[in-house]
Amino acid sequence: MSRYFTVLIFAFVLSTLFTAICIWVFPSLKLPGLVDQPNGRKMHTKPTPRMAGIAIYAAFVIPMLQIWWFSNEQKGIVYGGLLALIIGALDDMFRVPAIVKLITIFGLTVLISHFGVITKFPAPHPALYYWMNLGITMLWITAITSAINMLDHIDGLAGGISCLAALMYLLVSLQIGIYTTENTFFWGLMSASLIGSLLGFLVFNWHPAKIFMGDSGAFFLGFTLAAVGVQGEWSESPLKAGIVPVAILSVAIFDMVYVLVTRWLNGTTRTIRKAIVHCDKDHIGHRLCDLGFSVPGSVGLIYLLAACVAFTALALRHTEPIESVLIFLQIIMFYIVIAIFMKKAAANRKATPVDIAE
Repeated sequence: MSRYFTVLIFAFVLSTLFTAICIWVFPSLKLPGLVDQPNGRKMHTKPTPRMAGIAIYAAFVIPMLQIWWFSNEQKGIVYGGLLALIIGALDDMFRVPAIVKLITIFGLTVLISHFGVITKFPAPHPALYYWMNLGITMLWITAITSAINMLDHIDGLAGGISCLAALMYLLVSLQIGIYTTENTFFWGLMSASLIGSLLGFLVFNWHPAKIFMGDSGAFFLGFTLAAVGVQGEWSESPLKAGIVPVAILSVAIFDMVYVLVTRWLNGTTRTIRKAIVHCDKDHIGHRLCDLGFSVPGSVGLIYLLAACVAFTALALRHTEPIESVLIFLQIIMFYIVIAIFMKKAAANRKATPVDIAE
């Protein structure tokens, strides 16, 4: 426990320092993508530095070096996280085509699978085991990476929700026992380091934000949360092992699904590609602001929602499979009610869409 705490504090200090340096240095470098300019679909009103993902990644990795060695799975996540950071940084700077980003995520999934980071659900036939689990892992990592990226639409939201998810990961590793297995130890270690690096970033990302994580940070966080989630020893039951991480990250998943579905139903977009690259103030944070909440109020309310669902997810680990399914269905119904609530918020404003050329 003390080692986890040491790593968390070290990561927090480094992240605070590195993020402050980014705020100071980036505007003077005059490189594309280092400063985010305001426009009609964004909440900020003045140029703001971004690409704090670089600071978050550095603060995440450095504290873990005190262990002197990484497990094979941890190496895969660290290497994969770096590549995700790079593709996100390139997207910040040059707007990488969506298909290139998708292929890159697929490639990262194949890469980390060779390091042992892959789901382990039983297959109907032994010959299908690897390919089935590779497909599930690919779908999971792609979905969570996209969800965290889309959640980064209001100050403090993506970083805070990611921090909460990492906290849930850490709590589960503590429940199991940090030295029970090598995997549990490194799983908790990465979670603690991620919490610290995000807390340091949030010092400067709370409204009004002095810096944004950018796609570099969103891609790294989404990939890392998904990959660490794959390694989680959630339950001996395959059913609960699948349900728990989905529930922990369900706020991000809900926001993504809600936005994609409503854009299609409204006729705003008619293809998956256009639905993904289209940008508008139609996310959960925007809707709450439309209802009269302040930015901090909206973010705080979403934090509360995410925490309630996440702690419910932890309880799922100790229930019978059928009870887990019923609780999970209740969570889905809860989100349906929220979707109806958000539809009411949509009536309070006229959309101001801006398409990003890909």
